[in-house]
Amino acid sequence: MRVRVTVVHNLKEGGARRRLSNQMAYMTCDIVEVCLETATPIRSDATVVPLRQRAPSWSRLVRPPLRYVDLVTLVHAWHRAAETIRNSGAEVVYLNPCRYLQAPPVVLERIPPTLYFCDETRRVDNETTGQASRNQSTATMYGPLYAAQRNLDRRATSRASRLATNSRYTASEIARVYHREAEVVTLGVAESLLSARHYEHSRPHLLSVGALVRGKGHDLALRSVAMTSRHRPVIIVAPRPEPSEEARLRALAAEVGVALDLRVAISDVELAELYATAQATLYLAQREPLGLAALEAQACGSPVIVADEGGLPETIIDGVTGWKVPREPAMIAKAIDLLEDTGIREAASLAAAAHARQWSWPASAATTERLLGDLCAGRFVFPA
Repeated sequence: MRVRVTVVHNLKEGGARRRLSNQMAYMTCDIVEVCLETATPIRSDATVVPLRQRAPSWSRLVRPPLRYVDLVTLVHAWHRAAETIRNSGAEVVYLNPCRYLQAPPVVLERIPPTLYFCDETRRVDNETTGQASRNQSTATMYGPLYAAQRNLDRRATSRASRLATNSRYTASEIARVYHREAEVVTLGVAESLLSARHYEHSRPHLLSVGALVRGKGHDLALRSVAMTSRHRPVIIVAPRPEPSEEARLRALAAEVGVALDLRVAISDVELAELYATAQATLYLAQREPLGLAALEAQACGSPVIVADEGGLPETIIDGVTGWKVPREPAMIAKAIDLLEDTGIREAASLAAAAHARQWSWPASAATTERLLGDLCAGRFVFPA
């Protein structure tokens, strides 16, 4: 008899949703998907719980009280989600992040045992760079709101039956912040990328992939390329638009003299071709939990240059499929220039493609199902 699993999330397009979507594609259990209205459903038959967030559509002058109202509305939506879970006949719940809170407070309700896949800790509360991103002029106004969000995240994480995550680095952060153990579930690379056609002609561009936020390191990529010997053009690919950051990056590219092509929400086919034709892929994010783009790039034969922090070094074989470097433009430029040697680049390309084949979504899904099955069968001691 197959286990009946309710998959729960509030995720928009991005790395966490991509991870969940690929895992679900290979899971063999009976799945019911439940998500909030502010998420992007993965299946056409997903149950969508209504949620309207008011603050984003209003001016900054009237936004503060609406943000408090939105938090109450969000908690009520998760309460309705709990009712949906109880009515779904689920034996176990596969819990995934809430885009607003991190750990969904649905786990504070009466629901079946839960496996919570924590892609990252709530960084805005637990890292210096995240805290600095908040507007200090409104810190007093929003202080109680931030405290409530932090409390909900920590309470929900403590109540999950079991935790899983994507890298040894993230597991160590979960232990530091939440004092919980999390099992590392190896992620994978889509078959469409593993079978991407490799191009033999010259590699005209360098590629940077990720959301249009400062922490992803797109600006660092531009500054680094400006210090290289060849000044190749840079293509930035993002899952969704962010006009203010787009404008900032275009201005920076003009300032440092680097040709920039910025593309948003492209198809997987187009992304695979960009990976395959890139001289290298640069992934220079701050303390990234893992970095699927680094794996996807290698699958298409692109050597990668990653920041030597977070989980990114776990995605490569340093000096073989790519290089881990400090987040300093001169050091990054030096690594990029190494790849101007055709022999070095082709060797790294072949090694990268072979390395990526070891990262399997079917294996990731199987591990996830094993953890869910253990919970369902009572083969796991629940936290006190």
